Amino acid sequence: MKPAKTYPTIALAAALALPLTLPEKALEASPLVSIGNNADVFFAGSSSLRWTSNVFRDEEDEVSDLLWVLSPGFELNVGRGLANTDLSIITRYDLIRYQDEGQLDTELLHIKALGSYKGSRMDLNGSVSFDETKTSTGDANVVQDLIEFDTFTAHLKGEYRLSPKFSLGAGVTYKEVEYTTYETIFSDRETTTLPFDLFYELTPKVDLSIGYTHSTTDVKSTFLRPAYDQEGHFFNIGARGDLLPKLNGLLKVGYRTRNDSRSGVDDSGMLGLDADLTWSATPKLTGALRLSRDFGVSGEGQSTERTTVNTGLNYSLNQNFVASANAGLTLRDYSDSSREDQQYDLGLRLSYLPNQYWQFSTGYTYSENDSDSATSSYTNHMWDLSASLRY
Repeated sequence: MKPAKTYPTIALAAALALPLTLPEKALEASPLVSIGNNADVFFAGSSSLRWTSNVFRDEEDEVSDLLWVLSPGFELNVGRGLANTDLSIITRYDLIRYQDEGQLDTELLHIKALGSYKGSRMDLNGSVSFDETKTSTGDANVVQDLIEFDTFTAHLKGEYRLSPKFSLGAGVTYKEVEYTTYETIFSDRETTTLPFDLFYELTPKVDLSIGYTHSTTDVKSTFLRPAYDQEGHFFNIGARGDLLPKLNGLLKVGYRTRNDSRSGVDDSGMLGLDADLTWSATPKLTGALRLSRDFGVSGEGQSTERTTVNTGLNYSLNQNFVASANAGLTLRDYSDSSREDQQYDLGLRLSYLPNQYWQFSTGYTYSENDSDSATSSYTNHMWDLSASLRY
């Protein structure tokens, strides 16, 4: 079975994205500039106005504010008219301005390149991205301020068809997180993941798999804790494709182990899970479910066991209006202490697409983190209005 091809949705108000974003009707405007026979350049920009009830994610002293985000950007697509090659470069620059908390004003760069190649027996896809971020989260908080960090990610995955029934997949993912403020508190880290899978075509629509993933995480030292390395193994079985008449996606279940280089820290293991499923209930109603259970590292460099459940629904009211809803739960169990976090997210959104160029939307997001750490619990409400243009 050939892997299902996915089409990215043009959702340029990315800073407003819900924890689980389902494909909506994409803006399909004509390109701003065409270069030769195979390349197109689009302007891809958005503007949004947001009100948030708890800017600093502080349970004891909530500060509300109104902020404006202007996000101009461009998108270069290479591959029009080519049967087996596709390349896109997407850039966005966020200008963020607060009404009252002007010391938080910032500009953030986002750039991503992604490409794919489809041969007679070999398929390749990859991406490289760089993102600047300024925020506070459940596992990385400071009092009355936001945290700035950069994220660099590179991904390459290939699949080779050994025979009509068997194919072999392998890849590499590298992720680096570097804090540019509060460097003595939060740990920079580098993670490399190497997945290997053997697929067997059970039916023309379903593949079964057996796989192994090796991962290493290099956690840098801070004022609070020394540097250390973490090694992980994930042995799994899975399935992908049209798993049920209206259910499509990927599911892996197995056993994860973790080895820690620090003396006195025992190795550990747990049930591992990765799932990314789409439910096409009707032509108008689409649902999605994402599940993950894995080891991780918190902002302060602590080892964690992390379980996430994200679900969402999209409903096309008509050719111009789309309504969506999402709910998410993240559980973090800190191996270095007795701390446990439960993070909840809920979102509602209504989008209006008057034509192929414009998209307008409004939404509400509720976020809550219930933590044993005194400075990490919070509740936040956010309302927003946004407009996106692709031309």
